[in-house]
Amino acid sequence: MARDFEIVVARCGRGGRGMPPSHYFATSNTSQRQMRARTLQALQFEGYSGHGEVTILSDGAKTMKRLPRALPKPKTHIIDWLHLAMKIRLMQRIADHMVGSRTILCGILAVIDEEIAALKWKLWHGQVERAISALEKISADMDTLERQGDLSATRLNSLGQQLLTYIRSNRSALVDYRARYRAGRRISTSLAESAVNSLVAKRMVKGQQMRWSPSGAHLMLVVRAAMVNGTLRQRLRHKPDLPALPLHPIFQPTPPLLRAA
Repeated sequence: MARDFEIVVARCGRGGRGMPPSHYFATSNTSQRQMRARTLQALQFEGYSGHGEVTILSDGAKTMKRLPRALPKPKTHIIDWLHLAMKIRLMQRIADHMVGSRTILCGILAVIDEEIAALKWKLWHGQVERAISALEKISADMDTLERQGDLSATRLNSLGQQLLTYIRSNRSALVDYRARYRAGRRISTSLAESAVNSLVAKRMVKGQQMRWSPSGAHLMLVVRAAMVNGTLRQRLRHKPDLPALPLHPIFQPTPPLLRAA
């Protein structure tokens, strides 16, 4: 059996920034069909009836790119600002250290330090092409220092290349975060990250003697999500009946948790 596998953990809610999402859901089956079913069940719980815009905020993982293609239109996929800012912050720290410790090259390093700060501003304002050009210039400057044997320049250049690849591969999901933030709309998956800590991290962290199998992870996560949502007792008593009103065809019945429990 493989030692590693993927788990999708998410929180679903309606409204703008500052309104807490209320519904957790999770699955270890990351097929497009299964993620669609789980997401639609969570959306239905929040009052979604098959109409209206759906926004997916993610870290850009390949698994999550399947989800927008599976959901009804209109939908928007946005790369979470938190992950972008963290990648730039690490580069900024290395550049700040280099400026403070290398008096001989303080001129060119100060320029690079300013370019990294400007890079964050460009991405915050959705200027993706300008951000790509800035990263390419930073990389060229780092190549010069790297050839001189500067290990910090090598590390900074590696991070810059990784960020450049990340931005290029997620170009269509980068937006004007400033405008979105000022409009009171969500720009970060920090609440989803807290869901990971609540449902997964305690059991899956390194050093634990017991870990999940893919099937065990799926069943346990379903139960854990129901416990956090406060719906476990209700769903254990669930007996499917014919709905009074016909459901939208995109929804599937919520499966009972008896087997998972």
